[in-house]
Amino acid sequence: MTTIVGVDFSGHRDDRNTWVARGRYDADRALLLDSVQPARRADLHDLLAALPTPAVAALDFPFGVPVGFTAHLSPKRRPERMPDVWKAVSDMTADEFLAGRDRFVADHGEVKRSGDMRHFPESYSPLHRANPNMLPMTFEGIGLLHRLHRELPRRWHVPPLEPTAPPARTVTLLELMPGAFLKALGLPYKGYKKGRRSQELRRKITGALAAASGIRLPNLNSVRMGCHASDDFLDAVVAAVGAARWAKDRDCFRHPQPDELALARLEGWIYVPIRASGAVGRSRSGSRGSSRQRIRNKDGNSEHGRTALVMKATPESRR
Repeated sequence: MTTIVGVDFSGHRDDRNTWVARGRYDADRALLLDSVQPARRADLHDLLAALPTPAVAALDFPFGVPVGFTAHLSPKRRPERMPDVWKAVSDMTADEFLAGRDRFVADHGEVKRSGDMRHFPESYSPLHRANPNMLPMTFEGIGLLHRLHRELPRRWHVPPLEPTAPPARTVTLLELMPGAFLKALGLPYKGYKKGRRSQELRRKITGALAAASGIRLPNLNSVRMGCHASDDFLDAVVAAVGAARWAKDRDCFRHPQPDELALARLEGWIYVPIRASGAVGRSRSGSRGSSRQRIRNKDGNSEHGRTALVMKATPESRR
């Protein structure tokens, strides 16, 4: 049994738009969804710190920043791996981070991470500031990673960094973007968040998600209504399916090649599947751009009926 978490993360200052899907990937290769509900960032930290192991948590924010900006963050001691970046960012206030970003972008432009440029050409840079604004998500997400790593350094495996403990005792934290994951599965990845066809596309996604991912979802009906009502709710469920797919077969995901590994361990790496049964493998690239279209809406004022959409799977639905 592997504990599964999928997170649709928000860095917005009011801290009210993060959604978390929880479940268990069992010996029958099925993901049993236990709940999908909103959480504040502090609550997410506590949840991850207390997860039973082994566990896989898929989170949809950048785990790092472009290599040039890492040197800008810490010019005296250049970061070599993600934890160095996490500490450098966490030593700053949000205003200092934004000011540093503005100075860097004024000289170098809004550069992307190396892996994103190569495999996700439609993606936004973690330094993108407008429409959508990636900076709150980047800053708060990296701060969360630093806090977890500082407090429990041997609990986490953050690919492509090396594992710090045996798998049975670790929580894998996976950078996984729902839009990129959906594209890799051959499912709708544009237009399902907002727009005239959003409801239709969300129904298509939930209708095909199990077959396309190769993950059995025996109690998906217990959360289907929430998936159709809210794109944030759906993204948390999609992230959970991505985490289960990793638990089933991590080798089906695209991993950094030898010439990409050093930068990936510094900048972070978006994981998407590139081969598996079902529809996985139809596409070898994903779209961070499409998966990030929600930020403008999600970090605005709309609550998407969040209280009414909190759902927990019932025993009957698990049969």
